[in-house]
Amino acid sequence: MKRFSKRAALILALFSSLSIYGQVSDKDTIIKNYVMDGVTIITTPKETYFLKQLPASTSILNSAEVESSGKNSIKGLSGIVPNLFIPDYGSKITSAIYIRGIGSRFSPSPSIGLYEDNVPFIDKSAFDFEFIDIERVEILRGPQGTLYGRNALGGIVHIRTKSPFSKPGTQVSFKMGTYGQYRGSFVTRNRITERLAFSLGGFYTREGGFFTNDYTGKKADEGYSAGGRLRVAYNISKKWKIEASNQMEYSNQNAYPYGEYNKETGNTNNPSYNDTSSYKRFLNTSSLVVTHNAPGWRMNLISAYQYLNDTMRLDQDFTPESIYTMKQSQKFGNFTQEAIFKSENSKNYQFVSGLSGFIQNNFTDAPVIFGSNGVKRFFQNTFDRLFQSGTMPFHMIVNNNIIPVYGEFNQKSWGLAAFHQVTLKRLFTDGLSLTLGLRYEYEKQKLDYLSGMNMDLTFTRPGVPIPIAMQITSKIEGEDNQDFGQFLPKISLQYAPQSDIKFFLTTARGYKAGGYNIQMFSDIIQSNAMGGMPGGSQAETDVSDKISYRPEYNWNNEIGFSGWILPDIINLNASLFYIDSRDQQVVQFAGTTGFGRVAKNAARSYSFGGEFSASVKVTKELEASANWGYTNSKFTDYTDNQNDYSGKFVPFVPKNTLNANLVYTLNVNRGEFKEFSAAIRYNGAGKIYWTEKNDVIQPFYSTFDVEGSVKISIFEISVWLRNITDSRYNTFYFETLGTGFAQYGRPFNTGAGLKVNF
Repeated sequence: MKRFSKRAALILALFSSLSIYGQVSDKDTIIKNYVMDGVTIITTPKETYFLKQLPASTSILNSAEVESSGKNSIKGLSGIVPNLFIPDYGSKITSAIYIRGIGSRFSPSPSIGLYEDNVPFIDKSAFDFEFIDIERVEILRGPQGTLYGRNALGGIVHIRTKSPFSKPGTQVSFKMGTYGQYRGSFVTRNRITERLAFSLGGFYTREGGFFTNDYTGKKADEGYSAGGRLRVAYNISKKWKIEASNQMEYSNQNAYPYGEYNKETGNTNNPSYNDTSSYKRFLNTSSLVVTHNAPGWRMNLISAYQYLNDTMRLDQDFTPESIYTMKQSQKFGNFTQEAIFKSENSKNYQFVSGLSGFIQNNFTDAPVIFGSNGVKRFFQNTFDRLFQSGTMPFHMIVNNNIIPVYGEFNQKSWGLAAFHQVTLKRLFTDGLSLTLGLRYEYEKQKLDYLSGMNMDLTFTRPGVPIPIAMQITSKIEGEDNQDFGQFLPKISLQYAPQSDIKFFLTTARGYKAGGYNIQMFSDIIQSNAMGGMPGGSQAETDVSDKISYRPEYNWNNEIGFSGWILPDIINLNASLFYIDSRDQQVVQFAGTTGFGRVAKNAARSYSFGGEFSASVKVTKELEASANWGYTNSKFTDYTDNQNDYSGKFVPFVPKNTLNANLVYTLNVNRGEFKEFSAAIRYNGAGKIYWTEKNDVIQPFYSTFDVEGSVKISIFEISVWLRNITDSRYNTFYFETLGTGFAQYGRPFNTGAGLKVNF
């Protein structure tokens, strides 16, 4: 807090001096919700600029870009925006988003915020859902904590669906491809009256699987999803509007197609494990948005409830041996509420203020089961060594073929926040503006835990002819509490000599909440059980210190430019950034056995780099674009008490992301023949360090996609080829029990689709 106090005091002082600048008049009322011939102009309740005019690095992907090459979820967006990386870790529950080297692979709390139609998704387990009727996707890079709060440490991704008041009509589509890929969907938008409209959509998607489990002979990643979305909008009057939506999805997939990785050759084997690895999830999100337009200002009340019920099964050793498995089931519900007040006028002084809060309850049942090989490896072999060395006077024999370690955890959390941001336009001169923002965020967490195991033993001692039977019981039950309070300021200076050109300088603070490592309990239980043996020493266990981790925060500084170099022909966007991260949450192996992975505050790091985007309208029909991001992210202070990683690159962060597109669109409009389009798309990423030691690396890799479509009457026929060079690269790498495992990216595949619009 001391490190922050000087910056906070300066910003508060500037707030005080600016609060009297500018007045609001009834004549300045602007309602930013227009529909013109089916085209909707979207504004956000929180920003005092249109998105492209923000003093920040922003990207907007329209519906055509999102749908290209089958990008039906956030994972399909990886790499197409500078420094945006969303790897496929093997299931819908593992959906980490990285921006500028900032990301969260392990904990359920994200480092990048995800929103859909202004509704926050506060748990990362719900991030990977199927898109329905997308209008566009907005990406804001850099900390967005002042307006968006916790867990927007590296930026936000905002998904916007089409308004029910958009062009009425119905679209039915069907796609099929190699490797058993099928997707069917429909969307309909209808206006019941001039004030009342609704949209309804649904989908079913199935994948036959790209990878085969050599041990079972079955596909390791086949599965299906089905769901739908209903959105209703009612313009009660010119001043009042209400929208309600509900979206649900069910997924059932084989998961985690990881194969053993050979460090010498760099090759990844096919998956080969004996126990089930799968993921099932039911997800439902409901929201209600009330908008009031008053003279000179606007109010938005955003209420949302999200429910998730899932089950993950995992062969944690990923080998044909029965070492240990996990079955994790969770049920969580969270309610979020925001009240946002924003100026809507053309005055120099613009503001946005708000209050927000959330309540979340997550019950998790997560038993770890040691199989026959695991019992021998972790228990019997240890007892044999202790007896043979003379450390233990008894020879212990484990009678269990399997040993379950049960665990039940109820996590409750709630938080409150207040924020205020002002923008002073035409500061000293036209085009120069200053934005100041400050937010205070408070969060309270509680964990009730119950974990334990039972082990049946017999032990013998030299000279004692009859073995003695006994049962060792280890149990931990209790609760833990922690709370956090953070100030999140932002200051931006922008010069826009024209409406379509801007230069900006921004400094902002980001914050990611702390949490609990429930995966740590199996390690604690095993350690306590070993200490409870005859001749063993039962050590005191500080459960709170082992299972909890603190918040992570950073300061982001960036300078950038965005605008049209030649109007409607050449558009350029560029920025440079430097990020200083403190108390960074990193993933380490659990202490005694090394088979569990937990999050800890163990590091300080920095990231610096740059971003560049350009689009060129070569001809009326041909457009070219390129996006490049560079991130150099290193630890400056990090040790796990065994190794010093200071100076090493932060793992899982690609140093480069590269994307290029060449799109040709010909509007024919001859009879029933409407349009022809074709595109070549290139994506590249790397190098990526997979470990803190930086000893396992994914070199820079490239993929090429080709697609084409033709519109005839009400029909649109499309074809695509993905990864046409069949590039082989790893999307993820990890180590368990001293062995490395990795997952390959998807190989070359192709498909076709049909859309019908009426």
